[in-house]
Amino acid sequence: MITLLQLSDCHLLKDKEKAGYAGIAPYHSLARVLQNAVSPYIKRSMDDENVSQPLRDNEHKVIMLVTGDISGDNSLESYRHFTALMDHYLADANIEWYVLAGNHDNNPHFDAVLGERTLKSDKPIVCQRWSIHGLDTRSSSDIYTAAGELKNEDVCALEQALVSAPRNNHLVALHHHVLPSNSWMDKHYLDNASKVVALSEQYSQIKALIHGHVHSPLRQTIGSDNIPSYGSPSTCWQWKMQVEFGVSDEAPGYQVIELCDDGAVNVTVKRVEK
Repeated sequence: MITLLQLSDCHLLKDKEKAGYAGIAPYHSLARVLQNAVSPYIKRSMDDENVSQPLRDNEHKVIMLVTGDISGDNSLESYRHFTALMDHYLADANIEWYVLAGNHDNNPHFDAVLGERTLKSDKPIVCQRWSIHGLDTRSSSDIYTAAGELKNEDVCALEQALVSAPRNNHLVALHHHVLPSNSWMDKHYLDNASKVVALSEQYSQIKALIHGHVHSPLRQTIGSDNIPSYGSPSTCWQWKMQVEFGVSDEAPGYQVIELCDDGAVNVTVKRVEK
């Protein structure tokens, strides 16, 4: 089994002490979320030091994926804060980590600092019986828009991977939500979303989709086969899923996603209070 820890929408700022909605400072909130998320695996990692490599590879695997909007102000410092936090909290946990870009990461700093950590459509994580794919939904025409864009090259790369590994279970990760959420966030929609819906209907080995963007554990089903889609809480402030803009009083959080060998996907939301 694989445990995928999904964090999203960190919105880090140049000033680590600056607070935003709900009086939450994104830097300190992310630090608390990371500590909570990785703490169950610190002791296990130390115990595994005496386990042979072949045995370790076939046992429980833990991966962390941050699904976009790492920065909240497009600053180089925000990405440096992020990598410093990741290095600090994950160093003793032996957890591999990857990122996706969100609309707030449509800047050169994201690629310069996190390019080697970015999960790309043509290079999925392949582990045990799973392939985990990342799609870059940043707009190619407007770096300032909060809307997203599903690009043809990413769709083609994803389909090629599905064809190449028909016996694997596949998880698709992206920043933007695929279907309308019936909330104010739908003005920041995903263009060409129908293409990933079509793939989910054509390839039954797609077992689930995960996303960020909505700052809420949105639950939907995609396509005629009702493939589950899981939105994630933000590591800072939470949105209300309503017609008008609103900030929820729910605590920052993340998701623990269990990817089972038989293709089952179990998702648990974790909230982290101050």
